[in-house]
Amino acid sequence: MSDLDVMGALTRLEQASTALRNRLRDRTGVSGTDLSVLQYVWRAKSGERSVRVKDLTSHLGLTGPAVTGIIDRLERQGILQRVPNPEDGRSRFIELTPGQEQVFAAALDSTNEQLHELLSSFSERERRRLVRIVDRIVVALDGGVPPTT
Repeated sequence: MSDLDVMGALTRLEQASTALRNRLRDRTGVSGTDLSVLQYVWRAKSGERSVRVKDLTSHLGLTGPAVTGIIDRLERQGILQRVPNPEDGRSRFIELTPGQEQVFAAALDSTNEQLHELLSSFSERERRRLVRIVDRIVVALDGGVPPTT
């Protein structure tokens, strides 16, 4: 397989990701970083994980105050909500509001189920390898040179 074949596959992946984001934007009325936040929160819930502000700062590469501002705005719009952390009364988890969960689920159509079915067919070794490869590609796209290990 040539570099051209690999670059073609990456281009197709980018186009599919862009099409998904455009579909979500059109159906939810949310775009940009706000949409990235919603996608992260949705995926975390699908994986039965809770989301904290620090998770979003790490994922988005933004400061805590910037992420807090985004969450505040989305909370005022009725899209996100903060819920108490049952293990630590001082902290809060970030969730989609019930109404927004329905909107987001409808916007995703069967995309989430198809991705889950595909990923569940991967062995643990394949999953780790995929993550390593994607991480190396991201580093390369961000202007760095990926490590060879």
